Amino acid sequence: MSINWSSIYTGPVGQILSDFTPASFTSVITEADNNQLSQLESQQTADSNQISAWSTLQSDARTVSGDLSTLGLASTFQQLSATSSSSSVATAVDNSAQAGSYQITVGSLAAGEVDLGSSANMAVTSPTQTLTTGGADLGGSFTIQVGNSSAVSVSIPSTGTTLNGLAQSINSTPNIGVTASVEQLASGDWVLSISANSTGQAISYTDTAPSGSTTQTNGPLYYLGITGASGGSASNIVQAASSAELSFGSSFNASQAITSSTDTFNNVIPGLTLNVASPGTTTVNISPNIQGMTSSVQQFITDWNQWVSDTSNLADPGSVTASASATGASYSYQSNSKQVIISGQPQNVLNEVSQAMAAMQDTGNTTYQNLSSIGITFNSDGSLSLNQTTLANALSSAPTQVASLFQSLYQSLAGSSTSDLLPAFYQGSNSITSQAMTYTTNQENQVSNQVSSLKSQMQSEENQAITQYGDWVNQVAKYAQENTMLTALFNADNNTSSSGG
Repeated sequence: MSINWSSIYTGPVGQILSDFTPASFTSVITEADNNQLSQLESQQTADSNQISAWSTLQSDARTVSGDLSTLGLASTFQQLSATSSSSSVATAVDNSAQAGSYQITVGSLAAGEVDLGSSANMAVTSPTQTLTTGGADLGGSFTIQVGNSSAVSVSIPSTGTTLNGLAQSINSTPNIGVTASVEQLASGDWVLSISANSTGQAISYTDTAPSGSTTQTNGPLYYLGITGASGGSASNIVQAASSAELSFGSSFNASQAITSSTDTFNNVIPGLTLNVASPGTTTVNISPNIQGMTSSVQQFITDWNQWVSDTSNLADPGSVTASASATGASYSYQSNSKQVIISGQPQNVLNEVSQAMAAMQDTGNTTYQNLSSIGITFNSDGSLSLNQTTLANALSSAPTQVASLFQSLYQSLAGSSTSDLLPAFYQGSNSITSQAMTYTTNQENQVSNQVSSLKSQMQSEENQAITQYGDWVNQVAKYAQENTMLTALFNADNNTSSSGG
């Protein structure tokens, strides 16, 4: 809280004390240190920005090298795509199939078993009424087993249950493998329905009567009409479990049918997955995946152009432009306000890689020996352009030769050792980018230590300044009091002299 010195001391003394505050006193003492601190903090910001910029270029180069590594793999240019002439019959998913055309006919789809109860042994007029037989609540237990899975047990509560309650009990039992529901028959009675959750697998049951019951001699599923007295298979199978079937050719051949317990067929055509959707005939074509291969090349182009753009923004000091006139050419220089890295190394490396790419000749390749032959060309700013039509033609006619070209490119730039152009820029502690970041980080740490030391020094100086300010105020206040006393005495003497005269 500031003190209103003018209200305490009138005249010049009060004004001096009011003008010369602790903050102004301290700022005079620490002015030189504040200027130095501002310079150091600016250096910290510059160092941090440089580290971030070098890291960006390192990441760009690593990404481009990874793209070239991918393009250097023969498998990249062995991609296939599979299409079905009728997706309503089947869809095809390629893994590593052989190219070709295959005609298939789907005879049937896979189905799950559906069992329906009856009211022959127990008439249920409402799904919410308690189930009873022989004048007592329905009791006992049963198991449900789908295919070769484990049998799962369900027990009727001792307090009895309703048809809705029993369906809910079945559905809430873990790993039961079926879904239960209730349905109303034409007669008006309600029955239990049990549907398998998976296709192609039969449902089997066991049925156990309640222990010690004299009114219920069979298990609960018997009274509900799901099974016979001995359990086992369902008494009324509305829909039997069945497998999907298909055969090769324009019509379904049952004697040569291939089956699947689901609507998915694996390796019917080696390396291909077929998902059947309805009975019918379709033609599956497996051909080179030109779009997929083109995408791999386009990714390299995109990442290369990002590296060029980042290098231009972060490390290029500026550009010279020329303009022609009747009197001759004139030149102007435009500095780059975004430049962070004060080093020519990033641009030099990029130029060297560009030159190597432009000059590369795959002499063992009888079809495509350079990048321009497959539609990849350099722009004036060092970025790359891709003629997708030229590339697609090359991939359609000779994908192996395109693969060979990229294998040669990868080996010449990054595939041999860390001394190659790309690894020397981004890979390992001795790379250009790592050394630059290490140097700048060390410098940043030194500046950080200087900042900490200077701030500590300034804090000490501020504390000392406050003490000095207090001493100065006390001294000024003392002089002010003495001046007041002397002024009062002087005035008193003058008044006495005037009255005596």
